[in-house]
Amino acid sequence: MSSNSEHVLPDPRRYGDGTHAWLTLSAADLRKAVRESCEEGRDGEIAAALNAAPSPAAYAQLWHAVCEVAHHAGIDAGSETLVARVFALPLIIVAGSRKPLQLAGALPDIGAVTDLFLQKGVLGKTQNFGIGNALCALETIDAVKPTEVYAWTRAGGAARRELPPTPVTMDKPGEQVHLRFLVGAGIAPANEPALTETASNIGAWGMPLMRLLTTQLAQAGAEILPMARPPADLLRAAHAGRTAQLETACNLFASNAVRRFRSASGDPVAIISAHDNGELRLTLSQPFDDQMVEGFRWPLHPLDDIAAITASMTELLDQCRVGRIEVAARVLPDCKAAGIAWFPTVQEWPQLGGH
Repeated sequence: MSSNSEHVLPDPRRYGDGTHAWLTLSAADLRKAVRESCEEGRDGEIAAALNAAPSPAAYAQLWHAVCEVAHHAGIDAGSETLVARVFALPLIIVAGSRKPLQLAGALPDIGAVTDLFLQKGVLGKTQNFGIGNALCALETIDAVKPTEVYAWTRAGGAARRELPPTPVTMDKPGEQVHLRFLVGAGIAPANEPALTETASNIGAWGMPLMRLLTTQLAQAGAEILPMARPPADLLRAAHAGRTAQLETACNLFASNAVRRFRSASGDPVAIISAHDNGELRLTLSQPFDDQMVEGFRWPLHPLDDIAAITASMTELLDQCRVGRIEVAARVLPDCKAAGIAWFPTVQEWPQLGGH
């Protein structure tokens, strides 16, 4: 394989100025500050600290502290105090249709999902387990505040609120990758494993759940493949689900695009690049046909690992037997022409420092 894959993509994200007081605190003092903010309902303070993080490592350290405090509500992990373990189950829904369709935003029989978890023994010591039937969008999960999770956890579920469903809309023909979440909670002692631990072995229940959800979401004229990811703490689930959706969408893009290239004009060349609007892009183009260009966009999140994403894309392209993969060594502009996203082609590669 001819490749510049040894090059590491530069980070095109913009970070904070590092001036927030929390950034200089010890781990114990940081957790104390976060707990005080959660108790007093100061989500703005938490957001300000995250926005000020000057690097991915600093952001991740802050976010981990926020999640730990919110999901444990300041209760000692060795305590027998009952807490509500709030979680979300990411669902990657690959949907295909020849005409516009809309899938319902809620499951018709959520009890069957609960029964499956009971049958497969994934609840552990969790008591009073419940899961909503609403298929929640990423934006809904992202909108949940740390102080809400803190209150929900500490109140043993009494502070819960309903999260709205979002239908799955297929607005054009072809295959699309959608992300939804099932949100639930279970009451358990703080010193017992959470459901996110007892259900982490998706091999025990993933396939039966996929068959169950396929039946419940079935609609004439559509092909539906719902794939669950392991449940995660509610605050952490958004990024886990988002990453899984993008990975699945990238896989679908690459396999379909490579097939189209080979049937039309031959093997493509792949270029992986970072752009100044905070995106990674994967471009497939053909040396002998400058009209053959297809691209995939990966908007970066502060928690994303750029090296891991690049390695995943490279591995995917290897599996598709793409013989030439290049990695741009500098951050490229978002647009080459006014308002048109730039997907750099193999013809442009020499201008990017290639050879």
